[in-house]
Amino acid sequence: MEEPTAIPPPQPSSSSQEQGGASSSSSAGQALRRQRRSPGPSPLGREIVMSTSTITNPPEPAAFVVERGSNGGSGAGGFVREISSSGGSGSSSRVSPLDANGNKLERWASLAWRDLTVSLDGKNKVIQSLTGYATPGTLTAIMGPSCCGKNHLLKALAGRFPSHAKVYGEVLLNGRPRYLKYGTYAYVSKGEQLIETLTVRETLYNAALLQLPKCTPCSEKTAVVDSAISSMELEGYGSIPVGGSFLVKGLTPGERKRLTIAMELLTRPTLIFCDEPIDNLDSVSAFLLVASLKKLASNGCTVVITTERTCTEVFHLLTTICLLSKGKAIFFGDTAACLELFASAGFPCPSLQNPTDHFLRALNAEFEKVNRITKLNQDYEQGASPWRRLDASVITRTLETTYNASNEAAVVEALVHQLSEKEGPFLKSRGQASFTTRVAAVTYRSFLNMSRCFTYFWLRFLLYLPLSVCIATIFYGLGDSPQLVTVRASAIFAMVSFFSLLAIAGVPALAKDIKVYRRERKNDHTSAGVFVLANFVSSSPYLLLVSAVCSSVCVITSVTLNVFAAILVATTIQVLMMLSGGHFRELDQVPKTVWKYPASYAAFHTYAVEGILENEYSSRRDFLRQRYASWDSSSGKWMDLWILAAMALAYRILLYFSLLLCRKSSTNNGHKTKP
Repeated sequence: MEEPTAIPPPQPSSSSQEQGGASSSSSAGQALRRQRRSPGPSPLGREIVMSTSTITNPPEPAAFVVERGSNGGSGAGGFVREISSSGGSGSSSRVSPLDANGNKLERWASLAWRDLTVSLDGKNKVIQSLTGYATPGTLTAIMGPSCCGKNHLLKALAGRFPSHAKVYGEVLLNGRPRYLKYGTYAYVSKGEQLIETLTVRETLYNAALLQLPKCTPCSEKTAVVDSAISSMELEGYGSIPVGGSFLVKGLTPGERKRLTIAMELLTRPTLIFCDEPIDNLDSVSAFLLVASLKKLASNGCTVVITTERTCTEVFHLLTTICLLSKGKAIFFGDTAACLELFASAGFPCPSLQNPTDHFLRALNAEFEKVNRITKLNQDYEQGASPWRRLDASVITRTLETTYNASNEAAVVEALVHQLSEKEGPFLKSRGQASFTTRVAAVTYRSFLNMSRCFTYFWLRFLLYLPLSVCIATIFYGLGDSPQLVTVRASAIFAMVSFFSLLAIAGVPALAKDIKVYRRERKNDHTSAGVFVLANFVSSSPYLLLVSAVCSSVCVITSVTLNVFAAILVATTIQVLMMLSGGHFRELDQVPKTVWKYPASYAAFHTYAVEGILENEYSSRRDFLRQRYASWDSSSGKWMDLWILAAMALAYRILLYFSLLLCRKSSTNNGHKTKP
């Protein structure tokens, strides 16, 4: 099959419908573009609107030039450029942004990338030769259809790729090779992992304890929490629980997403990455969330988000758009210029259509299937534009060719070159919380969650009560006769087995805790040691008697976060331990390979039943050995208790290593030169 070639941009047709769509989108785009570019922001937020002549023949700078620009309602108040020249090549330049009040920012971040290419397996390239920038006061959206590479580009900019990924090209932060330090940036992953039983203020304050340095006063931490609540429009929600389950209603999806972003604002980052923040949100929630991000940008932050589509109101809030298709750049620039590019390429956006829907309609190959299906309908798109019947590959190649030949592509290249030559401030970390502070914060949070979550422990306690009554009534009046030692052992075995099985009911709550831990660990807010120690301390009062089985359940849940799979595996292991515990068949008669060594010694049922039996028949040890051959007289009840405690500790250590092994490979912050 021949490779589809780009079609030349068609001449304006005489069709009134097509002509009306082109003129309306072009005039609307030009009006919006004039509004955003008057007076034009700088290269850090478009300070100067550069023409082709300006790119090829830049003016010589004076000894000291001060330029101020406004963002035209797009964010920060402008930029101050200080250019000092000592003659010849000894000139240097530094651009400092201003906030919405015109004050010079001390901490800011400008991000530029050039010829950025990423390959995950060394062969297939998920993104190819991308060039762009994100500057203070701007809200940049990476858009495109599914599997276009927008999430890969965001990870590449944030340095979140695994070490085996091959990253080529340059990523510069304030004119230097990008090196993101703790607290200077925020990365908000897709989806929100929150503890449902905590309130909004408790969630944020606990996050402040984990993120801010130990030397930070409590009053300052409270002020930071209040600032984060105000930034994300969460006033009035401080005492409302997060919720999200059928037991606790709590916040709406949009409010939960804004809370997730607010948790990453506590270190006051200058660079914010958000992975699909408006995914699965209604138009009102999406608009409020993006408006909150826009407010952060107006205070001097550099905000980069990914999204597949937006509503029209959200689209006009964006400052810059990076449109991708199959890992290649279709457009990079302001939103109005994107509409003009589509119109000039022969694919104008109708005046009453959402621009992002129009982009997806043109670039998504899935619409070809829709065309084949709907062609059976005689009323299909009567009078529709001819380009709608073209293959998406042809449209994509045409748009790519048009953009590469446009002034916008030249402007982007020039601005990236300018940003790479001008160094901004070196962003330093403000410090992290100490290990003891983090352990105390996570322990207190776990105490609150365990005491408030009905399904964590209280449901098990309610089930323990009727089970205890059943065992007591069934074996009532048994007496302590030596002839009934086997019956008494059956009662003890039933109690130990069923009590341990009920511990599996805590798997769903534990899976949520591990998901929260993984989100915090990715952002360097906690560690595996902090989580294991805090979970052990907080759960000890509730699980003093069944700590061994609950520790084993922790290990199983950490390996697989699928709740159904974790319950199935934990139940299977529990049944195998029951079978090899020595009650159904004496240990001397079971096969020594596997079942006696090591299965019977790994089953905590063996030691629990032995210890309780000796406590019942402490004065008749020899007789107990004769009547109940599975009982081992060489170990006392205190030794059995110590063995169970050692097993609980061993399972916690295994949990620690499983969390380390299950974590993703370290990120690749370095970049190789593109061959």
